[in-house]
Amino acid sequence: MKNKIFLLLLILILSAFIGLQRGLSQPAPEELPDIKLREITFRVREIQSSPSPLKILEIYVEVLNKSRRTTAPPNSIKIVLSQQEAVYEGPKPAEEFTLTPQEANLSVPLPPLTGRVLIFGITLPKEKIESITFEFQVNPPDGDKKTVKWEER
Repeated sequence: MKNKIFLLLLILILSAFIGLQRGLSQPAPEELPDIKLREITFRVREIQSSPSPLKILEIYVEVLNKSRRTTAPPNSIKIVLSQQEAVYEGPKPAEEFTLTPQEANLSVPLPPLTGRVLIFGITLPKEKIESITFEFQVNPPDGDKKTVKWEER
């Protein structure tokens, strides 16, 4: 009788450890989406207003999910735009053009091996600018980074 109780107790303890080990085991980590910056293009638009027209620089930033299996969830991709340098055509104005960093989130999921375009808009100053150097980064501080220069033509 004591042997049966001991054997049943031993089986119960071993099965508890096996069940506990299964319950505490972590699932295999899922692959994180590999988000990269692709092409960045510029377009200047002029909007008629009084007393003088406004010039807006539209910046089109293409974002690509290079992962083969993982979809990036909505709002998981953030693009930060910051100005590095502005070069003027003539003498520097008293008040220099400085852009505060801007950010945009991709509000839709990004399936594997697909891309989307985010658009930034910046009002250009009245002074004639020759070029502006921008830095773009995906999900700072560790994401893909790209520096691009816009030049007035």
